[in-house]
Amino acid sequence: MPARSWRRSSSPGCSAPRTHRRVSAPSSTPAHPGSRTDDTTRPRRGRTPPVNQDWSDYLAAARREERRTRRHPDRHYPHCSEKGAWELLDASAVSSWDGASYEHGNWTAGFWFGTMWLAARGLQDDAPADRARAKLIDLRERACDHTTHDLGFLFHSSLALGYQCGFLDEKDVAPALDAARMTVRRFNEPGRYIQAFGPVGELRGAGTSTIDTLMNLPLLWWAHDLTGDPRLLEVARQHARTSARLLVRPDGSTVHLMDLDPVSGAFLAESTLQGASPASAWSRGSGWAICGLAWAYAACGEPELLAAAERAAAYYERMSPLDAVPPWDFADRSAEAPPDASAGAAVALGYLILGTHHPDPAARDRFDTSARQLLATLTRSALNRQDDVDGVLLHSCYSVPHGRGVDGATAWGDFYYALAMAVAHGALPLATVLGGRADRCTAPADAAGRG
Repeated sequence: MPARSWRRSSSPGCSAPRTHRRVSAPSSTPAHPGSRTDDTTRPRRGRTPPVNQDWSDYLAAARREERRTRRHPDRHYPHCSEKGAWELLDASAVSSWDGASYEHGNWTAGFWFGTMWLAARGLQDDAPADRARAKLIDLRERACDHTTHDLGFLFHSSLALGYQCGFLDEKDVAPALDAARMTVRRFNEPGRYIQAFGPVGELRGAGTSTIDTLMNLPLLWWAHDLTGDPRLLEVARQHARTSARLLVRPDGSTVHLMDLDPVSGAFLAESTLQGASPASAWSRGSGWAICGLAWAYAACGEPELLAAAERAAAYYERMSPLDAVPPWDFADRSAEAPPDASAGAAVALGYLILGTHHPDPAARDRFDTSARQLLATLTRSALNRQDDVDGVLLHSCYSVPHGRGVDGATAWGDFYYALAMAVAHGALPLATVLGGRADRCTAPADAAGRG
């Protein structure tokens, strides 16, 4: 596998391919671990969550951010911030190789749409949603982008969540279904993983998969709910199982990037693009693992996914107390280690999921309490309260090794914090976010012991 490096895009406008708790507990105990509540109807927009100072402070920040983003040029969306100002990327920027160097393109535009849906729900004001709806055309050409695993980040937080929140109709979400099918095309059968980087099957990227890929699976769970296509479910299930086995170490720390033999599927090496070293524990990787595996467990109820999520959660809490913003990498023990609140936001959402779907009532209570502790910490320590600074959740990082987006806001940090806050404060039922079909938790007969 050639060595890889990462670099800033010199031209973010490259052309796209032309081809196209207390979270309210379920009303009844789940019939089996990982099953969903029956409350999967699209919610009314007018629900008023109880008054809470942290919630009010978040809404004030969301309102400021919605107003500040009105000045952004067309087709450009927040990525990460430097010195209080967003770096904006063109929505059409696709990932690409330049020799051994890989440029990720725009994988974050969808998060802006998600933060607008959530702001509209929380503020009970359709204006942010109206803006988001009017700009969805900017994403549609990416639905058949064959160069990236990040179609879930682009289309679940935008079209799928907009539909779940009641702001879009089924006729509006066809591009998200196309994106889900394109993601399935990236599935490597011998290794049972979704290829992370580069065009499907292209040699330099064919053997790559990352912990981040787990967080793209919600697009497949959602698309399966809408279409009933069993292939969507099985690819998501198998990738989640492979990630639990290969990307969560025995001590609960996480691998960022794994290199595999794309022909045999054999694991070759641990690697990283954004961690301190291949053997370190990048904190956002912990967030992706906890949230992604909790979501996968809620989706299909497989015990090994729950076990891996719990292992990752235990490691996170050993390394970062719930009353602190986590450092960017747990191997960096220096006093100057930059924080990454976006990692904490993903952890909090994962804990909320475990706080509803864990089969043990005591564990549900513990995870729910931990989620709320962590959200309170993030609100106290990282919520933007300044009128002249971009973003909602500050003190986050994109890539410390590359000096990009260090100790600022990130599009994903804003989104996952907003989503966790909306769930925790009753503005959006978790059952609506997770969805679910009765056939999700019925594994194929040959699935046991595979992967």
